[in-house]
Amino acid sequence: MRNHTEIINDFISKHNFSSYLEIGIHNKNDNFNKINCQKKVGVDPDISADADFKITSDEFFKNNTERFDIVFIDGMHEAHQVYKDIKNSIKVLNNGGIIVCHDCNPESLKAAGDWEEFSKVEYGAYCWNGDSWKGFVKYRFESDYYCYTLNTDCGCGVIDTHESSKISKKDYYIGEMVYADLEKNRNELLGLVEDC
Repeated sequence: MRNHTEIINDFISKHNFSSYLEIGIHNKNDNFNKINCQKKVGVDPDISADADFKITSDEFFKNNTERFDIVFIDGMHEAHQVYKDIKNSIKVLNNGGIIVCHDCNPESLKAAGDWEEFSKVEYGAYCWNGDSWKGFVKYRFESDYYCYTLNTDCGCGVIDTHESSKISKKDYYIGEMVYADLEKNRNELLGLVEDC
């Protein structure tokens, strides 16, 4: 199974992409430095993240004038912010671009829990995805683009502007969805695709 770094690099290679934006760097050596792309821009408000822009993604998008071929969203693992980052990324995406969202398929209620609970345990004790999945699902069902989730590495949600949506539009309200909805309808909500 590929991880998100390999997935991003595969898209870059396949489509000959030359510009990359990463939202939520944390540690450059985890992903950012491993991305094979001519132009790379990183955004993270944490001053220890060594990002190009040490500001929130909202601030970045408000002032940004550049466009990108591929965007990786792995910032704040909260549904409303993931949804906002997707909508803002679409605006700066070049024609035929791709967005990859990490943490879209939490394997347990604990992994999908809130930050306060997770922050009390030792870092790395388990993978915390938050409710990122809700932001991706909301966008997926309103989008004109093909959106699916690779069932690998905590779920990598993909928004591919090369292809049209393959699903009927529905209204999903972030605040009303709960983890039990995901458990019951995981394939339908996420558009799960087994990664090879």
